Amino acid sequence: MSKIHCCYRLEQLARLGLPSQIFIPALLKELHHDIPSLSNTFCWQNNQGKLSNIYDETHNTVVSKNFITSMSSTAPDKHLYTTNWVSELEHPTTSFEQYGKNPHLKAFYKTILLPMGYVNSYFIPIFHTETKKRLGVLMIHRQKGGPDFNEKERTQLQNIAALIAYGLQQTDTKNVYTTDGWEQGLLIVNSSGTLHHACSMGEKLLSLASSSRFDATTSELANDLFIFKNFKQLLANLFNSDKNNNTSINPTLSTTNAWGEFKLRAFLIKDMTGKRGNQIGLNIRWQEPFVLKLFHRIRTLNLTPRQETVGLLYAAGNQHQTIANKLNLSLYTVKEHVKNIVNRLDIQSRADLIELILCDRS
Repeated sequence: MSKIHCCYRLEQLARLGLPSQIFIPALLKELHHDIPSLSNTFCWQNNQGKLSNIYDETHNTVVSKNFITSMSSTAPDKHLYTTNWVSELEHPTTSFEQYGKNPHLKAFYKTILLPMGYVNSYFIPIFHTETKKRLGVLMIHRQKGGPDFNEKERTQLQNIAALIAYGLQQTDTKNVYTTDGWEQGLLIVNSSGTLHHACSMGEKLLSLASSSRFDATTSELANDLFIFKNFKQLLANLFNSDKNNNTSINPTLSTTNAWGEFKLRAFLIKDMTGKRGNQIGLNIRWQEPFVLKLFHRIRTLNLTPRQETVGLLYAAGNQHQTIANKLNLSLYTVKEHVKNIVNRLDIQSRADLIELILCDRS
C-alpha cells in the first residue's frame, strides 16, 4: 500500500487483517478522532453492485431498520431510487449538494435522514484498489448546526477511503481470539425467554448477534435470544438453582457470527425485599478481538507512530519478516524497530510487551 497521509491509527487498523465485519465497526469508531460526526455508517456491496449489508453506529435500531427497508424495496419509490443512487455513486458527495436535484432523494432526505438527526451526510464510494470493483459506501453524518465538509476533510476522507479499501482486502483467515469488550447492554426476559425490556445498546447487540447480515432479504432486525445455544436450558437451570440454593451453575453462553463473538450472562432478578420475580436479567456483551485490545491499549506506551505500528504487529504474534512484508520495510529495519522498542520499554520478550500493553503499571 502506498503511503497515505492521514491518521496512522487508521492505517494500523487496516493492516491488522481483521474480518470485514469486525474491521468496519472498529474503524468507524476510530474515525471520530479524525473527522467529527454524529454517527458513521457503512454499506457493503456484493459482486453485482447491490447494497448487501449495513452497519450503523447509533444505538437506535430504528436507523438500521430504515436502511433495511430501503434496501428491501422493489417498488419505484424513494427507497429504491435512493439505494440505487447510493450503490452507483462514482464520486463523493453530500446530501446538501444533492438536495433538490432529484425528488426521490429529496423525499428520502426529509422522511428518513432528517428524522434520524442526519442533517448533512457525506457519501464516499469505496473501490478495490486494483480491480476498481465497488466494495461499499462510507457515510459520515452530521447533525443540525454542524459544519459543512471542507476541502481538507474531503481530501482526508479520500485517503481514508483508500485505507478502508486496503483493510477490506487484508482479511486474515486465522482464528480471531477475543476478550471481554466494552460494548454491552441489558435485556430482561420472562421465564420462557420472551424479551420484555431492553436498553438501546442491548437491543442493538442482540440484533447483531441474531443475524450476520442486514440486507434486502431482512424484513426487520432480528432479536432472537435462542440463537444462543442451550438458552432455554439456561433459563430452566437458573430457576431450579434458585429453588435448590444451587450457586454452581454457569450462567454464561456465547455465539459467533460474521460480526464476531457475543456473550450472554444471565442472572435472576429479585425485588429489594429479596422476593424473586418472574424475570431474568441478561448482560449481552460484544467481545473484542485480542488484537483490537492491543490496538486500543498500545497508545499508552508513548512510542513513536512507526514504533507503535511495529510493536502492535509484533505483540499480535507476527514474525519479523511478516511485519516487514506488511509495512513494506526491510527485515533489518523491522529488527531495529523491535530492538529500539525493547530498549525503550526495558523489556526482554514479546510476552513482556503484551503484558506491558494490557496491564497498568503500578
